[in-house]
Amino acid sequence: MAESFEKLTPDSKFVLINAHVNRDLDHSVLTNLYQPIIGEQAIALYNLLWSLSLNDHNQMVLHKHYEIQSMLNSGISDLLGVRKRLEAVKLIRTLMSPKRPDTLIYALNEPLSPEQFLRTDILSIILLGKVGDSTYKQIVERLVTPTPDLGETNDISASLLSTYDVPKNLVKNIPGVVNEAKATISQFSNQADQLSFEPDSTQFDFKLLLRMLENSYVDEASVKAARDLILSEHLLYGIDEIQMSKLILRATNLSNNQLKQNQLKAIITDSFTLKQAQDRQPVIDKKPDRQTTTQNYDAATKQLISISKTNSPVAFLRQIKKQKNGIVTSGEQRTLSELVTLRVLPNDVMNILIYYLLVDEKHSTLNKNLMSS
Repeated sequence: MAESFEKLTPDSKFVLINAHVNRDLDHSVLTNLYQPIIGEQAIALYNLLWSLSLNDHNQMVLHKHYEIQSMLNSGISDLLGVRKRLEAVKLIRTLMSPKRPDTLIYALNEPLSPEQFLRTDILSIILLGKVGDSTYKQIVERLVTPTPDLGETNDISASLLSTYDVPKNLVKNIPGVVNEAKATISQFSNQADQLSFEPDSTQFDFKLLLRMLENSYVDEASVKAARDLILSEHLLYGIDEIQMSKLILRATNLSNNQLKQNQLKAIITDSFTLKQAQDRQPVIDKKPDRQTTTQNYDAATKQLISISKTNSPVAFLRQIKKQKNGIVTSGEQRTLSELVTLRVLPNDVMNILIYYLLVDEKHSTLNKNLMSS
């Protein structure tokens, strides 16, 4: 069923649902915070889908993709790539019903508020990497307006119950219609909770990590708060639960037992750099003759696919650079970190892309432009 997501055609059908049709979009947030990450095309697609959803008003109106293709002057493959960018930052979710497998459901989400966005470490780090320190600070100044310091004050505002009479019997026995509304709102809240930016990982057992640390001095809440970072570093470097528990112990402040996320990230980066220096050895790259290359093509391709599935992106890149008698630079680590955090590509696909750029295309280093193109 998942393959259908990739087989998009102009005649592919979709419907739109939007739980926020009665709210206005904050275009300053989209322009300043989201656009540097996902690009103008993605913002244009999001605005178009939002506009269509306002007219549809959750009535499951059937559309075809050539409708948005013609309005955005976009090819179907480009449209698929742009949609994935919107999915990565949780502006839309793409759903498929077993009852109607030929029709996609695009569920639109509101953009985060400036405060929510900037408090989300993953999004903030990616934005910073796109725009740089100076522009990042300017964006924050434009969107976040601190209130002036008023000094010591007393709140003399009227209270609700001093202004309005509310029957005590209704407070004790909440009317049914109020409870129904609360249940509906609770359902939407549960859906919103699913929109976390936690990286996907089916191989890392976070509960096992917590059990390993439960008898240590590390505060469990601080480890749970670092879940996104821990899973991202696992995906990037291939760190297992045992290794991660040891790294967490090293990154914990002994005075308050709190895990320091910045220190954990620094320790992991330093550990990788040290291992890379220890492993670095001159490698003679023997080029096989053309006949041998042709004969072994299928076997070599299968081996490449196998290696790409069993190695983290950083480990895979390190092997390639070692063969080229080079090292992984800090810039390359940042580039891979951004892609892993976004989860736009699976790790094995990312590894194949690394191989293509460095071996087939013979680029000396990876950079954002190469990996994003």
